[in-house]
Amino acid sequence: MTPHGRLLRLVATALVVVLAVGLAAPARAEADILTTLAIVSLVVAGVIIVVYLVVANVKGSKMQAEEAPAMVACIESDASPRNCWPMAGPVPAAAVPQIEPQS
Repeated sequence: MTPHGRLLRLVATALVVVLAVGLAAPARAEADILTTLAIVSLVVAGVIIVVYLVVANVKGSKMQAEEAPAMVACIESDASPRNCWPMAGPVPAAAVPQIEPQS
């Protein structure tokens, strides 16, 4: 397991323990509606940020595992509008023939 995974488990465990203690012995809450809305807004924003980071992390690791993007070579002429085929990699500049314009 990576160090990031261990740290994430530690933080998640600490948050669950704090939440359980808070729910088990709640303090008397005397807050007006604006304070309550501010706290709820911060919690919702925090959840959105955490979900975004988790999805980005999972998607990023999947992108690294995939192969490089597919390369396609295309030509276009009067006879056929477009003809394309897949390529394994870029063509070196020395392999491309240079066509000189006719005068």
